[in-house]
Amino acid sequence: MRLTLFALIGSLCVHPLIPRVTGAQSTDWTLDDQFGRPHNASEWKGRTVLLIAGASPAAATFAAWGDAIVAAYGRNPAAGADSLPFLVVGLADIGNAPRVLHPLIRLRLPRNRARPVLVDFRGTVSRSLGVERLTSNQMVLGPDGQVLLHTRGVPVDTAQARLIADALRRSVELAARPAVKRLAP
Repeated sequence: MRLTLFALIGSLCVHPLIPRVTGAQSTDWTLDDQFGRPHNASEWKGRTVLLIAGASPAAATFAAWGDAIVAAYGRNPAAGADSLPFLVVGLADIGNAPRVLHPLIRLRLPRNRARPVLVDFRGTVSRSLGVERLTSNQMVLGPDGQVLLHTRGVPVDTAQARLIADALRRSVELAARPAVKRLAP
């Protein structure tokens, strides 16, 4: 109870429209998605990832944020994942839910195969990425797995979606540039 109260007070002290740029790293971990398929962070190496995380399955906010950010990027949200130069992934921070509830929680997650929702039953990956528990978190992960932008907020905000789309655009452009080799003097 005390921890939840402190988390609530802490989340109210930070304005949701002020983006936090963090240096957290998406380390090597494996989580199952809503269909029970394992996903490893190393799968994303070299790709820009839009990670939408929350403290509950939050199917409605995951879909709403994903669609708003994809639209702000200038793409049709219904066009499919193959038309995007970045991945859209959800992260459900379930944090120590009783094992008996795991199948029920999976059933509440979105059934869209193009946008996997990873289930973090222990909350360890969510904590390592700095996910704030009482709201929706939107993160841009660069090709090296580093968190380039971390915003939060519910409901969906158009200005915030544009800010995230701009960060995605910059990351995708940087990833597409050829590596520059330095010559020794």
